[in-house]
Amino acid sequence: MDEKDWVLKTSIVRAMIKLGLPLGLMQALHIAYNITDMFWLGRLGRDSLAAVNATWPVVFLIVSGLVGFLQAGISLVSQYWGAKEYSSAMNAVGQVFLIIVITGLPISLVAYTALPSVFEALGVPDEVITGAVIYGRIFSLGMVIFGVMDATVSIFSAVGDTLTPLKVRTAGVLINVALDPILIFGLGPIPPLGIAGAAIATLVSDLIASLISIRILTTGIRGEKLTATNLRPNKELLTKLVKIGLPISISSIGEAGGFTLLTAIISMLGTAALAAWGIGDRPLGLLDIFVGSLLTATTTIVGQSLGAGMLERAKQTAIKSLIYSSLITAVGVCCYVIFRYEVVTLFSPSDIEVIQNAADFLLLMGPSIVFFVMLRAAFSIASASGHTKIVMILSLLRLWVLRNALAYLFGPGPLGMGVRGLWVGMAISNVVTGTLALAWILKGGWLKPIISDTSDSYTR
Repeated sequence: MDEKDWVLKTSIVRAMIKLGLPLGLMQALHIAYNITDMFWLGRLGRDSLAAVNATWPVVFLIVSGLVGFLQAGISLVSQYWGAKEYSSAMNAVGQVFLIIVITGLPISLVAYTALPSVFEALGVPDEVITGAVIYGRIFSLGMVIFGVMDATVSIFSAVGDTLTPLKVRTAGVLINVALDPILIFGLGPIPPLGIAGAAIATLVSDLIASLISIRILTTGIRGEKLTATNLRPNKELLTKLVKIGLPISISSIGEAGGFTLLTAIISMLGTAALAAWGIGDRPLGLLDIFVGSLLTATTTIVGQSLGAGMLERAKQTAIKSLIYSSLITAVGVCCYVIFRYEVVTLFSPSDIEVIQNAADFLLLMGPSIVFFVMLRAAFSIASASGHTKIVMILSLLRLWVLRNALAYLFGPGPLGMGVRGLWVGMAISNVVTGTLALAWILKGGWLKPIISDTSDSYTR
């Protein structure tokens, strides 16, 4: 079997396992370093935990404009690869890197400058702002690094090679985990850097991993090399990247902005609520070890199948992925609900208020994650197919029309249900948009390759 097209010649389930297992291990490593951050920062107190939780939505908002182009790159690379147009696939890779480098530097500058004003405008508690600014500014310096790292993982996956990024990520995470306690608390001549140490550890580890990934791409991936020629601006490919990626970028900006506003809404109920949000949300992220890897594998299989004209295979992959990911999530959430107090106490062993709020998050918000996974499945299919307009609409609906409005209404707003009300409002938004995403997947309007389509229909 030709290793370049093994994804198309292997059974769907076997391809999911072969692609997904390394991705799952990679996600486990990523979560391990996130948990390590939370573990060590939790020893500094609730303010440090709240600072990290306040920072991520804002940083996500700043970099979200790039997300659409990364996803568009997956669409083009996987479909060109499935069609055996390998030269076009590598040209698409080059255009993705070109966009990241050109836009990443100004984004870093804007982020570094704007963060203090953004946190103040959001009403982040005074005791949290200082740490959030420090953490966010260090991250803003690495926008290009993080973009390159995410792009390389996606590119390797799109061509059917998930083992290589696993090896690279393993090296990066091990470096991060080792540096965390040293930089946070100090060791020998290294002074304690606190929350800044956690951010620096991540920046350094991703820089090393990015350099390794680029070296591998220039050496050869499945026999194809990234060259300087691939980095020359290509009008046709850049136009396709914009048409496919713009709806996803709008979706990502809207999602990031929605989460930024949600941070402000949660902050209305105090630092304990903000800390509990992060603690409750982190364990749910563990499900990504299985679900995230499955959905990323789905993107590769669907994309290559569409490029090769194997539409029935693409459809069956989407349906099976939807069923498996929903079942995995349901089982995981049940376990979290049953053992919710034991889980959240690991991150905040002595703060009773934070423990209760985080446990309520798992109880009230947890079950709705099954519906959120349906929406995530729609995103994976859209990323593979290039039909991205619908996921933009669903994403904006979830956060701006439903989540923030309902979280405020039930939480600090008119109904005054407090922290529990926040979680209820957030859960309802997942249920509604997840159901709509399910209907879109089953309708099958996305079953059309976009690599040779010159119309605007693929953004529907």
